[in-house]
Amino acid sequence: MNYELTEEQTQIQRLAREFSIEEIEPAQIKMDEDHEFPYDLWKKWSDLGMAGMLIPEEYGGSDLDPVTYILALEEVARASNTFALIWQVHVLVANIYIKFGSEFLKNHYLPLYAAGEKLGAFGLTEPGAGSDTANMTTKAVKKGEAWSINGTKTFISNAGTDISDGLVLMAVTGEKENGKKAISSFSIPHTLPGYSLGQSWDKMAWFGMDNRELVFEDCLVPEERLIGTEGQGLKQALDGLNLGRIAFGAISAGLIQSCLEESLKYAKDRVAFGNPISSYQLIQAKIADMATYAEAVRQFTLYAANLHAKGTPCHKEAAMVKLFSTRHATQATLDAYQIHGGYGFMHEYKVNRLFREGKILEIGEGTNEIQQLFIARELGC
Repeated sequence: MNYELTEEQTQIQRLAREFSIEEIEPAQIKMDEDHEFPYDLWKKWSDLGMAGMLIPEEYGGSDLDPVTYILALEEVARASNTFALIWQVHVLVANIYIKFGSEFLKNHYLPLYAAGEKLGAFGLTEPGAGSDTANMTTKAVKKGEAWSINGTKTFISNAGTDISDGLVLMAVTGEKENGKKAISSFSIPHTLPGYSLGQSWDKMAWFGMDNRELVFEDCLVPEERLIGTEGQGLKQALDGLNLGRIAFGAISAGLIQSCLEESLKYAKDRVAFGNPISSYQLIQAKIADMATYAEAVRQFTLYAANLHAKGTPCHKEAAMVKLFSTRHATQATLDAYQIHGGYGFMHEYKVNRLFREGKILEIGEGTNEIQQLFIARELGC
C-alpha cells in the first residue's frame, strides 16, 4: 500500500511536531511538577483546530481524516504520552457523537468539542468490569421519559476537569434474547443531579491527566440523551475503540521514537572503558531494535488507519496494532532504561518518565490479553 503523504498531511505533521517541541515538552515538565491539567496548553492546541480534527466542518471542526490524526498523534506522543492520551480520549468521544449521536446531541456538543471549550470522556470501566463487560453493574432503568442510572465507574480519563462535559456512559438497560446484558450508551451533562465525581488516583505517570471514579445515584437522564439505539452501546464502543486501538499504535510509535532518541543521545555521550557506549555491540543491538520497533509499529498503524479511513472493517487489525505496538513500546522503555543504567532511575532523566508511561499502554483500550482472545476469535478459533 502507498503511504505517501499528501501535502496537507505533511503540513499537519510538521505543525504537530513543531508545537510538540515548542509547547508540549515544556508543559510536560510542568505537569510532572504540579500534577495539574494543562488548560493553557489545551487551549493553544484547540486554537490550531486540533481538538476538532475529525469533526465535520458543519459543526465547527477541521474535518480531517483518521490518517492525518494518527500522524499528528505520534508527534504529540513523542513529547508527551499524557497530552497525547488526553487528546485521544477527546477524539474518541467526539467520534462516537459523530457516528451515533442524534442531531440534538451533535449540535450541542460537537461545536464545543471542536473549539476545545469542552472535553470529552468515556465511561466504560468499572471496579469489577473492565474488559469483562458482561460483569457491568451500572444500570439504567426507564422511568417515564427518563432513565434512572445507578453505579460506579473507575479509571475514567478527562471526566473531572473544569471543562469536562458530555461524558459517554455505558450502562446495562436490560437483557437480550440470548440472556446476555443489553448495554446502551448515554450522554451525561457535567452538572446533572445524581452524577458526582469520585476519588482521583495517585498514579505513577500521566500526572496532568484527570483519572477518577464517577458515581451515579438515582441520576435521571432524559430520553433524548440516549445515544443511538437502546442495546447498541457495545457495538458503538467497539467502533470507537477500533480508532482508539489504532491511536495506541501511534502513541506507542511516539514513545518508542522518544526512547530511541534519548538512548542515542545518551549512548554517544556516555563513556565507559575509554569509549562511548554507542560503540559497543550490545548497546548497538538495543538501539537497532528500538529503531526497528518504531518503524514496524508506525507502518502497521498507518495500514490500519488507512483501513479505518476507507470504512473497511478492521476490528482484527485494530486489535493486532494495539497488541503489537504496546508490547514493543514496553520493551523499548526497558531497553532505554537499561542503556541509561543508574541514571534511568532518576526522575530528572526523560527515560525515567518513558519507562513509567510504557506498561500502562498494554492495559488501556482493552488489555493485551483481551486483544489476543479477540484476534483468535476473528481467525476462527
